[in-house]
Amino acid sequence: MAQPSNPSPPARAAAVRRLFVTAFCITVADQVVKKVVTTVMELGESVDFIGTVVRFTRVSNTGAAFGMLRGRSFLFIVISAAASLAIIAFGRQIARQRVWEQVAFGLILGGAVGNLVDRVFLGAVVDFINIGIGDLRWPYFNVADSAITIGVATLAFHLLFRPHGPPEPDIEA
Repeated sequence: MAQPSNPSPPARAAAVRRLFVTAFCITVADQVVKKVVTTVMELGESVDFIGTVVRFTRVSNTGAAFGMLRGRSFLFIVISAAASLAIIAFGRQIARQRVWEQVAFGLILGGAVGNLVDRVFLGAVVDFINIGIGDLRWPYFNVADSAITIGVATLAFHLLFRPHGPPEPDIEA
């Protein structure tokens, strides 16, 4: 992470808003899309979206990403809740980071909350996006998984490749 700066109170408030608005938008988008999928598709049903390369296939995932550790929903409830609470608890420190780092943490928080909602209320995560060619297919995923992946990749990129100077000036939101 960047060396923390000491932004003005309005800039800090804008940064905290950016974090939570991003998280809220991801959570809402994830839940709306999952509601549409569960309303129009039966469990196991597939619909080709872009030929057979992108399919929507409704599945129920009681494990982690890529179907690992199936049947351990409680463990993932604890992990998702802990990660979400940690990001919330460190919100003020995150507000001192660069804009893209703030957005990245918002993506991770929104994705964690989106999947947490599924685990708590449905007992499993609704996954539906399936990408691949023929039998070579990526494991099923959803909007929340995508947000988490993009957030983590953004943080990793910024940690590894960004200039190591003071953070760029914050933009007011």
